[in-house]
Amino acid sequence: MRAFKAAVRAFAFASLGLLSVTAARAEDIVVTHYGSLLYGVPYAIAMEKGYFKEAGVDVTGILTSKGGGTSVRNMMAGDTLFAEVALPAALSAIKEGFNIKIISGGTNGRSSFWVTRPGEAIDKPADLKGKRFVYSRPKSVSEAITLSALKSWDITAAEVKMIAIGDFGAGLTALEHSKVDVAIIPEPIYSQKEKAGTKYKTLGWLDEKLPAYAQTVGIATDETIARNGAKLKAVIEARRKGVEFLHANPKEAAEIVAKAYNLPLDVTTNAINNIKKMNPTWWSRGELAMPLMQSMADALGSVGALQLPVDWKAATDPQFVPAAAAKTQ
Repeated sequence: MRAFKAAVRAFAFASLGLLSVTAARAEDIVVTHYGSLLYGVPYAIAMEKGYFKEAGVDVTGILTSKGGGTSVRNMMAGDTLFAEVALPAALSAIKEGFNIKIISGGTNGRSSFWVTRPGEAIDKPADLKGKRFVYSRPKSVSEAITLSALKSWDITAAEVKMIAIGDFGAGLTALEHSKVDVAIIPEPIYSQKEKAGTKYKTLGWLDEKLPAYAQTVGIATDETIARNGAKLKAVIEARRKGVEFLHANPKEAAEIVAKAYNLPLDVTTNAINNIKKMNPTWWSRGELAMPLMQSMADALGSVGALQLPVDWKAATDPQFVPAAAAKTQ
């Protein structure tokens, strides 16, 4: 029986695309797409400004993943303290019975551009039928939002072709070579492409019917919550200070992120400004935005990607939300 349970657990890990990671120290954290997409901006600032140590935790490394379920698995496989992951991945893992809780908010709402090739005849919902859509990985935000956006225009998954490609850059390459027809460009990839002179046709109307939703959340295992609650609270507080610094000191924040992400400063500045214009509150201050989380769950349920209802009381632990963030709920 023990061997059978071990085999089942191993299969569950493999089914979400576990990346091979080395054992990590307790002070390491996982942030989805860190160093490539902008979910990690507050953490980069917190690391540079010493907010983690100031709050009471010595975060020595920020590990990354390629999104979806890999972020959850990387946290558990590496025995790391905390992870910011896609909400669909967190909910899927909880539904599968893994001992994790959602303990903080991460990012909420729209932050990417829908694009196709210049001159492509995609101008209205009916034109989407039969088209090839690219997303990152199963149980990722990009998959959930693509399916939900299509459903909002009464387009079913069976009427398009969904292609998981792993990396957003690879997805754009596939778009440029006519291997797919519609892609999501998150920042800073959009600004990098723009600087390089690459032209796309934007489809800003594609997700205009979607309600506000939560993208990423902070999670920890039940064991970590029981043993290292003070450290978890410190991580979330340090991230909150990173968000506050981003808005109060945009120029220095862009410089910090450019260095951490190894990006040109003009690209980083443009990317951050684009997100602020698109969605000023995309980086939350850590509050558990329950209506937005429910909105994402409903979207997942509506396309058969999640069994509803979600038992939010069992799935969340609100004790770690910073007092300053809780006031905004």
